[in-house]
Amino acid sequence: MNNRLHLTAKHPQQRPLTARNLQDFQLCPQKYLLSLSVAPSQARKFIGGPAALQEVIRRALIDCYQQGGPQQISQQRLLDFFAEHWQGELCADSLEESQLHRRGIRMLTDYYQKHHNSPNQTIAVDLRLTGEIAGHNFVAVADRVDRDDDGIITLLRYKTSASPPGPAALAQDLSAGLLLLLGSQYYAPAQCQTAIYALRRQRLIIADIDAGQRQWLREQIVALADEVHSAQDFPTRKGQHCRWCRSRAQCPAWASAHYQRGESK
Repeated sequence: MNNRLHLTAKHPQQRPLTARNLQDFQLCPQKYLLSLSVAPSQARKFIGGPAALQEVIRRALIDCYQQGGPQQISQQRLLDFFAEHWQGELCADSLEESQLHRRGIRMLTDYYQKHHNSPNQTIAVDLRLTGEIAGHNFVAVADRVDRDDDGIITLLRYKTSASPPGPAALAQDLSAGLLLLLGSQYYAPAQCQTAIYALRRQRLIIADIDAGQRQWLREQIVALADEVHSAQDFPTRKGQHCRWCRSRAQCPAWASAHYQRGESK
């Protein structure tokens, strides 16, 4: 494959970069290149049950807050949103589907019980943020944005994983960093922070990002964007990540290996 042939059509500099784009490029430049054109039907094969649960929980809570939050709707309405978005066919088998469905119901029930009597400080839901940093265009999405009594803006994302990152680990995350940078532009001059809401633990985890860490994240994000936009070749880096790569079927390294073993027939 001549990767340069794909540069103009698939890799326009004006395309806003996401944190996922940067992470894909850092992990495997070929993964980044192929991800720009992966078909939804192909990507769907690699979603899997846990990722499907993450998305359906996210969609249910977004629907909830678009109607005023747990303070304004019933617990059953929240569970109805979950049922409307549930895609059990993405699970590996009926056992996983049953387990994840129960887990989702439990997380949303616990969430509702904890928050339905709390003040609603939400000012935006499913907010798409775009902006320019050092000449590069970026985009990030906050699942929810809250403003507390002191005027501090919290841009958060929901997480259903069993082991969410702590404040220090979250401060190293490019996704959290990019969200903070774009959110700070959007809500300037208000003070902003980024966080995840760990649904299994029912706990808000705020990234421990001070001024120095924020500058480091900005430098990392800009450096990776510079690499992405100056790249002419996109080599393949094989590793454990290949197992769940959405573009593996199109990857020249894997296609070559299959051909050599006679698996392309």
